[in-house]
Amino acid sequence: MELDRRNFLKGAAITAVGAVGATALAGCAPTNASEQGSAAQGADGEAYNTAETMQRKWSFEIPPEPIADSDIAETIEADVVVVGCGTSGLMTANSAAESGLDVVIASASTKPVSRGGSNNAVYCKAFEAQGYPRVPIEQYEKEIFCQTHKVDQRKWYQHYNHSEEAMNWTCDLMEKAGYSIDIEIGTPDDENSLYLQRTAAVGWNLNGQEPPEEGLEIVTGKMQPLLVYELARHLTEDLGGAIYYKNVAEQLVREDDNTGRVSAVICKRDDGTYAKYVGKKAVVLATGDFSGDRDMMHRFCPETADYVTDDVYDGKPDYDQGFRYGGIYKGQGQKMGLWVGAAWQKSFPNCTMGAYWGPGPRNLYTNHLGLLVDRDGQRFMNENCIGPLASQNIMMLPEKKAFAIWDAGYAKHEAVSGDWTNDSMMTGDEAVAAVVASWDEASSGKNPNYVTGDTIESVIEQLGLPKETIDTVNRYNELAKKGSDDDFHKDAKHLHPIEEGPFYGEWTDTFGFLTVMGGLNTNVHMQVCDAEDNAIPGLYNVGTMVGDMFAGTYTFMIEGANYGMNCVTFGYMTGKHIAENE
Repeated sequence: MELDRRNFLKGAAITAVGAVGATALAGCAPTNASEQGSAAQGADGEAYNTAETMQRKWSFEIPPEPIADSDIAETIEADVVVVGCGTSGLMTANSAAESGLDVVIASASTKPVSRGGSNNAVYCKAFEAQGYPRVPIEQYEKEIFCQTHKVDQRKWYQHYNHSEEAMNWTCDLMEKAGYSIDIEIGTPDDENSLYLQRTAAVGWNLNGQEPPEEGLEIVTGKMQPLLVYELARHLTEDLGGAIYYKNVAEQLVREDDNTGRVSAVICKRDDGTYAKYVGKKAVVLATGDFSGDRDMMHRFCPETADYVTDDVYDGKPDYDQGFRYGGIYKGQGQKMGLWVGAAWQKSFPNCTMGAYWGPGPRNLYTNHLGLLVDRDGQRFMNENCIGPLASQNIMMLPEKKAFAIWDAGYAKHEAVSGDWTNDSMMTGDEAVAAVVASWDEASSGKNPNYVTGDTIESVIEQLGLPKETIDTVNRYNELAKKGSDDDFHKDAKHLHPIEEGPFYGEWTDTFGFLTVMGGLNTNVHMQVCDAEDNAIPGLYNVGTMVGDMFAGTYTFMIEGANYGMNCVTFGYMTGKHIAENE
């Protein structure tokens, strides 16, 4: 009964690596103290930051020396040069090529890359064929609300208005290649719920075919390799485009002393030589995230910076990395944009994809809907919340550790597993028995954070909680029997006494970190902009690095939002825009 998506959400423990502060800032700052100011000193002689020193430039903001023309071994020209061979780069390249443009991709990877498998769309022909309704605009409004409106709504509604066209094109491509289409449905909830998830995402099914690469795991939530491999094939075999792998982008070329048009990107190839890729109409950055750069994380995503491990920060990026936790790229695209005058996105901090996934059984992206307590055995929140948002409460706890306590009867009351491809949850005696059996298996040693006991007191003791925690459980049972949560006002339908043994408990302090979202200031046409929102001629970006699309925490309320919006829809539209306007 263990859902593959549960493993996706659970992640692995991430080790903290230190906090941002004066030392970090000083290490990242240039030495020109006369222009930038110097750290002040307190009475104890310790240096401290001031408003002036906080304005010092970081290491990643300082451009390297330009690569000399004499060092460039080869120059390759095309109408459009795309940097990156993930979903967004490939969608952009295919769209531009189908519009009649000559397109090349330069990618640091050795193959098409992807991390995940859900592609959001408002509607498409697959929805129609399989009987799914159009996603209501209210769901997008709720998502924007949950992100405190610190997003660029113009881009959100651009997706809402055009995702059908982009997804229909994608569905046609995949069906022609022999793949079938699965529709993934998020966890249903009441119509009046703030966390309502009626969104549907498109995924791909092998349909009896062999995977495009040996060893690929093609399961729900990990189906994107099918799309990127087919996009790469279509571009090179059907549309006459070219992909140059093992090309690490290092610098953009902006004409007129860094004030004119971006005309090229210079990449270092596997043999150590440089190649210059000239985009006669546009250069499109699709280089992914910046979570592997310590300075960028501490500057733009300080809350999450400590959850990236030293081996990620200090190691070389794996440009072929697929679906796993722990961060990924070094923000090379974002850096190159900054060096030619791009501004950073307006929303701060950058959005984290990942969260403290709370303890206890839950369904897909939801939080545990029973009793959660802190290290002191005290309840701390209304548990009826979507998981990534609940994690914000967990991060405020001492030691960032939460505990769940429940009983065997919980499986009778709450959906704790389900099929991603339909709107139903597992019900019935057989399903309940299987779920309880999975808890027994987890608590037998398979999951070291799981415990079980014949009494609630035994579970409390095994969790290392104070004996007084039983008072919290008794209070919770009192409220549940009363049918009114007078303390935190949780919906009564989620109030169930904890009294049917055996009893279970789980604790977690695990942050399942995937990536960070955003980067450069980006307008609705995916043009990279300066601080005055003026588009830098010839420069675009798509995918994860698009600025001001997400804020705070990636909620997962709109399933496949990043792929569906930033990659599929915006990639498709960007190729068309370049063909029509450049």
